[in-house]
Amino acid sequence: MFPLAAALLALGATGCGTSFGKDEPQTAVRDFLSEALAQQNGQRACDFLTQEAQQKVAAAQGVGGACRDSFEKAYLTDKDGIVQDTAAVNDLDFSTTTDGDKATVVVKAGDRELRFELEHSEGLGNLYEPKTPWRIVGGAEPLVTGAA
Repeated sequence: MFPLAAALLALGATGCGTSFGKDEPQTAVRDFLSEALAQQNGQRACDFLTQEAQQKVAAAQGVGGACRDSFEKAYLTDKDGIVQDTAAVNDLDFSTTTDGDKATVVVKAGDRELRFELEHSEGLGNLYEPKTPWRIVGGAEPLVTGAA
């Protein structure tokens, strides 16, 4: 098997409160969703994003402002309604594909599907940045535009 093909086959599917290792891409997405939806902490949620992703989120609502402000009205619905607590975030279905220092995490919430693109990063050097080495580079915008 070719090395690249083997890397692309690294696929995992989880859900129902499954715990993840701190260095796994789905951990970054789960913790990001917990901060954005359950804790309603826009600043901490934005710390999971690269600077470019933060700018995309801030621009997604079309009113300008900071990334953290964009998450004030962020929401996601699943088959049971609005995902608004940590238990509901943990019960979402996460599937992950990794290829070296890049990953895609697909989150299924009822009939909705969010696709997060991540890259392995040393972070921005923020005092309170997340402990995971993965940062979201795209896919957070639907949470703030009402498309989730």
